[in-house]
Amino acid sequence: MRLRFLAAIGVSVMMALPAQAQVTEAQVGRVVEALRQASKPEKPSPNLYSDWQVEPANVARWSKLCLGREVTPLQFQTDSATARSLVTCVVSDILKQEYKASRNNEALAVQRVAAWWLTGDANRYASREAAPYVQKVSSAYQAGGSVAVSRPALPVAKPAAKPVVEAAPKPGRGQPATFYDRYMQTGYAAVQRKDMQTAMLYFKRALDERPQDRFASQAIRNMEAFSKPNRATIPAPNPSKPSPPPVNR
Repeated sequence: MRLRFLAAIGVSVMMALPAQAQVTEAQVGRVVEALRQASKPEKPSPNLYSDWQVEPANVARWSKLCLGREVTPLQFQTDSATARSLVTCVVSDILKQEYKASRNNEALAVQRVAAWWLTGDANRYASREAAPYVQKVSSAYQAGGSVAVSRPALPVAKPAAKPVVEAAPKPGRGQPATFYDRYMQTGYAAVQRKDMQTAMLYFKRALDERPQDRFASQAIRNMEAFSKPNRATIPAPNPSKPSPPPVNR
C-alpha cells in the first residue's frame, strides 16, 4: 500500500470549524489508531515506514511542521511514540477540516480522512480504489471504544527565557498538555528560530482551539507587525536643486 501526501497541510490547518463542531482529542486518537490498524502491512515495505506506512518525504515534512525539527524515517520507524505523535498532529488538522466538509457528520468525516490518507483526496472515499481501505478504517474507528489508544504529548522545543511574545500559562503539574498548549509552545520555539511563518501558523492553530484567547491573539498581532516591511521615507529629488559634483577618488 503506497500512501501519498498530496494535500497542502499548510493551507488545510488554517480552516476553522463551525462553532457547533467540536473535535475532541479522544476522536483524534481513535482515528489515528484506526488508520494504524487499517494500514499495518502483513509484510514490511522498504519504502514505507511504521504501522501507518508513511513515505520518507512526509516524515520529514510532518516532523518539521509539528515538532520544529526533522525526524528521520528510521527514527519514525523505531520510535512508536514519536510516530503516533506526528500522525496525531496531522490527523487532528485533517479531521477538523473534514468535519467541516461533511457538515459535522462524524462517520462521513472519518471516511473522508481515510480516503485522504490513502489517496490524498478526501472526496474519493467512495471510489473503487479507496472504498475497501475506507471501510477498514471506519470499522476500526467504530470499535475504538474497546481499543486502548494512548495520547502522548507532542515533544516540542521549550521557549527561550525572554520570548518575543507573551507566553501563555503552562498546564499545571500532572495535567496533560492540550493541543492549544502544544501549538503555542511550538509557535514560541519557531519565534526563537526566527521562523515567523511557522510561528504564525501555530499561533493561528492555537486560536482555532481557543477562539478569542488573548495570548494567541497577541502573538498573531506581534507576528503581523513583525512581517510588515520598514518603509523609511525617502525625500523626492528636487529638480530645482542641482546635484552635488562627483567626488574624484
